[in-house]
Amino acid sequence: MREQGKKVMAFAASQMHLAAARLGVSFEQAIDIILQHKGNTIVCGIGKSGAIAQKLTATLCSTGTRAIFLHAAEAVHGDLGVYTPGDPVILISKSGASPEMVRLLPWFRENGSAIIAIVGNLNSPLADHADYVLDASVERESDPLNLAPTASSSVSMALGDGLAVCLMEARKFTAEDFARNHPGG
Repeated sequence: MREQGKKVMAFAASQMHLAAARLGVSFEQAIDIILQHKGNTIVCGIGKSGAIAQKLTATLCSTGTRAIFLHAAEAVHGDLGVYTPGDPVILISKSGASPEMVRLLPWFRENGSAIIAIVGNLNSPLADHADYVLDASVERESDPLNLAPTASSSVSMALGDGLAVCLMEARKFTAEDFARNHPGG
């Protein structure tokens, strides 16, 4: 079992390495858009991508970027109240075609938001309608059935962490700033 665990981790690392090599100008532009905005950044997802969006939101908040998690299914039932027109939006989706996410695209567009997609399918509605696309595609998942979001979730999380760290550095966020956001230790 230990050897299988090592293989899973090594494969995820190889997929993150490939994703890092694909980083392009959209990554830098997404950082610039978020840096220029004085309000919140909305981070949206559903399912496993929703869990990654929640983690990214927490990382952004703790490292100096105001962010709010928006669950895609709850958004259309009142949770859009956390959104202010013009807030940049990060949409995280493996398929790029979740109906709950796709339904939000026109609403964000009509309200002047820059749309950043961390997406595993570049031939998808989210990729097609995003202003900035971060490629989270993988060759396959780590599980033997190629079904469970394993390598793809690792890549999506690493892309989010990359955004958060670059924003942190651009803001000149210090250890003292970090401590202020973590008074509980």
